[in-house]
Amino acid sequence: MPVKYLALTIAGAVSLGSYEAGATYEILDAIRQHNEDPATIANGDFIRIDVLTGASAGGMTAAILAQKLLFAKNAFVGPNGASSPYDNPLYNTWVKGIDLQGLLDSVDKPLPDGDPALLSLLSSNLIESIAKNIIGQTDSTGRIPLDGGAHNAIDPGRGMRLGLALTNLNGVNYQYTMLGGQPFCYTEFCDAMLRLLPVNDRSFAPWQEIGEAAVASGAFPIAFRTKDLSRRAADYLPCDTLVPFPTDPYTFTYTDGGLLQNQPLGMAKNLVDENDHHLNGDNRFYLFVSPSPMNGSQNLNLHEASMDMIAVGKRLIDVYTGQATFRDWIQAQSINEQVDILDQRAAGLAHALDTGQITAAALTTASQQILTLLYATAPAGESQADAMTRLATQYATEVGTAGAATGLGGVGSKKATAFLSAILALEKSAGLGERDRMNIYGIVTENGNLAGSGVSAFLGFFDQVYRDHDYDWGRTVAQQLLANPAFQQPGQLGPIRYTPAPIRPLDPALNCLNLNQVPPEKVSELKSGLTERVNQILTDKLPNPLERYPAQLGADLILKLLIGWEF
Repeated sequence: MPVKYLALTIAGAVSLGSYEAGATYEILDAIRQHNEDPATIANGDFIRIDVLTGASAGGMTAAILAQKLLFAKNAFVGPNGASSPYDNPLYNTWVKGIDLQGLLDSVDKPLPDGDPALLSLLSSNLIESIAKNIIGQTDSTGRIPLDGGAHNAIDPGRGMRLGLALTNLNGVNYQYTMLGGQPFCYTEFCDAMLRLLPVNDRSFAPWQEIGEAAVASGAFPIAFRTKDLSRRAADYLPCDTLVPFPTDPYTFTYTDGGLLQNQPLGMAKNLVDENDHHLNGDNRFYLFVSPSPMNGSQNLNLHEASMDMIAVGKRLIDVYTGQATFRDWIQAQSINEQVDILDQRAAGLAHALDTGQITAAALTTASQQILTLLYATAPAGESQADAMTRLATQYATEVGTAGAATGLGGVGSKKATAFLSAILALEKSAGLGERDRMNIYGIVTENGNLAGSGVSAFLGFFDQVYRDHDYDWGRTVAQQLLANPAFQQPGQLGPIRYTPAPIRPLDPALNCLNLNQVPPEKVSELKSGLTERVNQILTDKLPNPLERYPAQLGADLILKLLIGWEF
């Protein structure tokens, strides 16, 4: 049986990275057990993870996961190779490693001469230290440490393709020439760091760069500082329209990658194409992990008379986030629909050739004339011969084999050649040559099941109890997917041979917490930390104490009112 390949996309989540950590660990542990099962070894139906993409909190998780899968398989198991759900890099980072006190660290002046507190409301030092301690460690040789080597979810021949979503505040310019010779220049703010990571390269430099990019991907606006990254033009090539940087490399400034691509499924698809080359579609799967329900944000209660300026402002935020959140999903489903139509046309065409409704000679002549025109102006890419080979694999049932009672006589026969030429002409005309169906599984949930979803998904930072709850709920939702009978059917990623490790009892009282349910001492800690930060900002902006004192009183009053309103 063939190997099945999985591309994993992890969405932005803030403190709900704990939920994503639990869900991702459970999937990973299931794959580990499946791949070491004697039946899997005998059948050859291994499951390999070869693509990881993430945004914001999901970007940090993807970066950690990529390194540990490549070099530290032992980090995911306990004694005697048993499951270790509560002692692994994901749990230790998102449940044990992050807390409110660290985020409220007021001694946060990382630049050589100190930087103004106005750069961010919370401290970025904790996130920076996590990246350094988890991703940026080296052994005595100066390379990334080995802890057991590659995980059995890794294909040694492929390694890992990693993509981190970024928002480039400077922007990257692309320029076209309009008719008449006038330039048309536009600026792209949606950015990414894409890396191919082999299993035999433990050089530190790439991982230092990845760690910094992971921090940049999670730099939630206002809450955390922006992040500078040195980028090379080669990261954006080949592209004839790229406007050269002032210097190469050039330092750009980045904020949260989830702002423009919070669910980077499209990025995962592009990386998959680099590995699959549009083949092996039946054994390619995508897994999407997110703590947010995939619900729309339609509101039919809005009317002209009720839409004052404040209401319009609030609604525009919903409009923006709705478009940014679902963009990749919409594109994926649109592509799937187009591919379905092409498959229907292929089935009809094969039947027509088989029953003599169309002659192979006439169809071949017409198709080749069309292909000559299409490829005469086509950009560099897949050749016509390579495309025909790919389609012969994609439509192996219709093509058939030589001497078989079904099919069109196999590759090389007149009918099969006519069929493949016609399908290629249809595919090329519709722009589907670079598009394949995406089989996407989702591990998503409703906010009502999570403890940390309150205060714009920051509430989980208040207490490890909340993060433990969300981590265990992530494991629960993943186990539900793995146990779903539909997941076990032929043509799916399953069945996966594994025994789930126990999950701690969940406390329903922690579902959908609000700030008024948080212990008062935790809220006081938040208020004190924010007050100190606001006072630092005022000190930086208003050096004169006579000016600063009334402003501090006003800021303190506003914080009290905001927290009181939340209660």
